[in-house]
Amino acid sequence: MTPSPGAGAPALVACDLDGTFLSPDGTVSELNARAVLMAQQAGIPVVFATGRPVRWLDVIADLPGAHPVVIASNGAVLYDLGTRQALDRLCLEPDVALGAIACIREHVPDAAFAFESGTRFGYEPAYQTWVPDTGRDPTLRCAPVEDLAGEISAVKMLVQSRSLGDDALLSRVEGCVGVTLTATTSTGRGHGLVELSAAGVDKASMLARTCARLGVPASRVAAFGDMPNDVSMLSWVGMPRVVANGHPALLALGFPVVPANHESGVGVTILDWVAARAADPGHVGAATPA
Repeated sequence: MTPSPGAGAPALVACDLDGTFLSPDGTVSELNARAVLMAQQAGIPVVFATGRPVRWLDVIADLPGAHPVVIASNGAVLYDLGTRQALDRLCLEPDVALGAIACIREHVPDAAFAFESGTRFGYEPAYQTWVPDTGRDPTLRCAPVEDLAGEISAVKMLVQSRSLGDDALLSRVEGCVGVTLTATTSTGRGHGLVELSAAGVDKASMLARTCARLGVPASRVAAFGDMPNDVSMLSWVGMPRVVANGHPALLALGFPVVPANHESGVGVTILDWVAARAADPGHVGAATPA
């Protein structure tokens, strides 16, 4: 018999990385690693869903038990870590991106822009990269946005402001792009950074496509998150969970809260589900890797 939504153990777990599964120092705790392996052994796949591009997935590349398919770039990419190949890519239309840039510049005078393909990153001179560009990394390119929009097959455009925080910048950007692009934020680094994907592209949309391939209904999917870019995913699944260190906007939505990432809250919760699965000899079989 299929469990009712929110009851018992899930058939699949979707999990954000930064601020959620990863510890504050960006590593995987022993407890979280053990939980993923035990979940896999219990027939509960753990699929990671992150805003990170595929070039930043090494932190989970060798994690035992993790499902090989990763939802990256806020749902714009479905990536197979085993084969190192993209299974699906949903790109921005250059003309739409440039139109959005023109409007955003009017409303955010200090806005700076960058384009992310997953394997390449292009940015205009005013954009401040997290890691200084020494000129020796062939995946990085600094050029005018008009050139970058045509050169880079971008799955994500980033808008940066040094004068506005994430939430204020997001409000202004949303006012410019409307429904032509999907805007979100996920960094919480102090200065403003907004991420733009093609219309309708978010973690929930790619998770829905992935679960359809695996034959798992939304009611039997659990998800963990901590930032606004996780809201769509948490709203789609039947068993949403927010870590205690999550963004106030998420904590205010009434999702069940689990311990913070520094307490391995994801691993603690998964292990509870694994124990519940072991105690239920009549559970429905879980999905198998694609």
